[in-house]
Formats: sequence, C-alpha cells, structure tokens
Amino acid sequence: MSVARQLRRYRVELLAVLAMVAVAVPVGGYIVSKQRLRFPWEQVYTLRAEFASAQAVTPGQGQNVTVAGVTVGEISKVQLRNGRALVTMEMSPDQLRAVYADARMLLRPKTGLNDMSIELDPGTPAAGRLEEDDVLPAANTTPNVHPDEVLAALDVDTRAYLSTLLNAGGRGLRGRGADLRAVLRASAPAFARTRRITAALADRRAQLRRLVGNLRVLSQAVAGQDEDLAELISAGNATFGALASQEGALGESVRRLPGTLTEAEAALRASGRFARRLRPALDELAPAVDALAPALRDVRPLLRDAEPILREEIRPLVRAARPLARDLRPALGDLDAVTPDLTSAFRVLVRVVNELAYNPPGEEEGYLFWLAWFSHNANSILSIEDAHGVAWRGQVMGSCSTYQDLAATNPAFALLVGVPACPS
Repeated sequence: MSVARQLRRYRVELLAVLAMVAVAVPVGGYIVSKQRLRFPWEQVYTLRAEFASAQAVTPGQGQNVTVAGVTVGEISKVQLRNGRALVTMEMSPDQLRAVYADARMLLRPKTGLNDMSIELDPGTPAAGRLEEDDVLPAANTTPNVHPDEVLAALDVDTRAYLSTLLNAGGRGLRGRGADLRAVLRASAPAFARTRRITAALADRRAQLRRLVGNLRVLSQAVAGQDEDLAELISAGNATFGALASQEGALGESVRRLPGTLTEAEAALRASGRFARRLRPALDELAPAVDALAPALRDVRPLLRDAEPILREEIRPLVRAARPLARDLRPALGDLDAVTPDLTSAFRVLVRVVNELAYNPPGEEEGYLFWLAWFSHNANSILSIEDAHGVAWRGQVMGSCSTYQDLAATNPAFALLVGVPACPS
C-alpha cells in the first residue's frame, strides 16, 4: 500500500492532528512565556548584592525584583561568601536600564508563606553605575526580620511576660475595638505634642554639639593668641574703668533715654506725613536725576579747564599752609595726650564689637549667636539669692587625703564637717 493511498485514507485524522498542533504551538508558546522562560534573544544584565540573611530566598521559584511595585528582574542564584548571602539577580534592561552605587535593597515577603521578593531603589546617577563585576555591599541592603528572630532575642522571663500581656490584652480588648479606636483618636494630639517635644530635644542636642564645637574652635584660636588676649583684657579693664569714671553721666543719659525715645517716636510719627508728601516731590525729581548723567558729561570741559587752576593756584596755597599745620601739630599732640585712655578704650571696643559681630561663613555661628546661651547659663548660675544678695552655685570636690590633712591642720574644719569625710 503506497504512502499517497494511506494519506488519502487517513486524511481526516491527519488534518485533525495538524489543526491541533497548529493551535497547540502558539498556546504553548504563550504559556511558556508567562512561566519566566527566557528566550535566547532576550537581553539581561546581572546584578549582585550582599545580604546579612537570605532566609526563604529560593532561586527558580519566580521570586522577583521590583521597583515601585513593577517587576524589573528576578532572583537567579544565592550563594554563601564570607559569612554573608550573595544574591545574584537577572535584570531586564527594558524595564530598568541601570542600577547605581547608592542603591538600596529590601528583602521582604509578598505572602504569608514567605514568598520573597526584593524591593529595589536604583539610586542616583551621581553615585556611578554598578557594573556586572560589582557587588552592592550589605550596608545598602536590609534583610527580612522574622517575628521568631525578635522573640528569640528575649529571655525566658520576658517572653513569659509578653505572652501574659498579649493574652490578657486580648481578653481585655475583646469586643471593645470601638473604645480602643476612640482612645487612639483622643491620643493623637498628645502624640503630636510628644513628637514636637522630641524634635525640640533633638534640635537642642544638635545645638549643644555645635556649641561644643564652637568652644573648641574658640579655645584653639585663643590658645595661640596669649599676648593679644592679655592686651584685650587689659584694654577691657581700661575701658570699664573709663566707663566707671563716667557713671554719673551714664546714669543721667539712661534717665533721659525714655524721654528721648518718646520724642523720637513722636518725630518719626510726624515724619510719616512728610514722607507721604515727599514721594510726589521725589517723583518729580526723577527726570532731573535722569538728566544728571548728560550734565556730568557736559561738565567735563569745565573740569579740564579747572585742572590748571588747581595745580597752579590751589596747590601753592596748600604748600604755604604747611608751616601753620606743623605749628598746629604740638597743640593736637597735647590734646591727644589728654584723652589716651579714651582713645585706647574705643579702639579696643571697636575690636571687641568687630570680633563679636563677625559671623564666619558656613554652618558655624558668630559670638553674638551664642551670647543668648551664655546669658541663660549665667542666669542659671546666679539664680539663687537670699537677703544677703546673690549666691553663686558651685561644687567643691576633694580626695579623702585632702579632707584628712585639712582636719589635721585645722580642727575647726572637722567641727564644720561634723562627720568623718572618709571611712576609717
């Protein structure tokens, strides 16, 4: 029996088989494409990262890598290297072109059965692109933390107390979900205030750290300026002495200051009307100011003509006045000798004000910024007073040998202490 005859005999069955094959091939290809099968023509690149723990990570099970919830690759290999899990991932360049050196990875479960996935933050281009031979360090990755790991860190008593707390809490809160929700809602303002308090404490800690740093910089700067510091203290002493000698005048000035401020306030209030009327006049002067530049250009010939007069007439007059100026110098010298302390005091005062008002560039602040802190600390030190005046707060410390020597040389000291300062 020939082949052609057999084909004609079974042509219906053969056509049915061919039809099933024609339908099965695209259906099978579609199913295989959805089963994470990579075809040879698909491009991928390899990314490797270290994790402190890769528990429940199983390559080949479709555990994927996502960015903002979008799958960009899958886990292909896990191996141990230097006591850490080295996870290899195959990334799709169509979904994510590159991963950078400051990338962050979080290993987390997608389901309660620990179907793991890696949540990826690809980083920024400024940090540099990760090549296939590079490994993202464990400092940039976060493993999944299981509840049993947390409970394993607790001792037996703590686990028993926690179990009792959860059981008792479950019985106590049974059927009282609405009450618990109301308590949490009522606690929201307290939590908000607590957050502000903790933020203020954190800011206070940062300010204290900056204060210590500034004190260190100030101490280093002053350490090499002993002579200048001594001169500053001496000049400050002279300044305060000069101010103390003018105590009456200063007191009179302070007494007159309120009236002066009142008059100044009234003058400023009255000048408001003048300022409102001055604005139209200034608007009218605008054309004259605009025409001033051409006028200055036009006056240039006059200045050129006046230059010979200044050279030939004014300059001889100045030269002739020099003997008079030389005769005037002794008188000015005598006048300068009368007020040397005041001159030195104001020179030092200008230097002190410049030093205090200087604000260095950068995050560091000047001395005026910390003056409020100094005033606050001084107020705290001098916050105790009685009928005899202000008392300085302080602390006296000494060793046992010091107390024994003082008691031996001065019996009144032992009576003052009343009890032995150190055990015998």
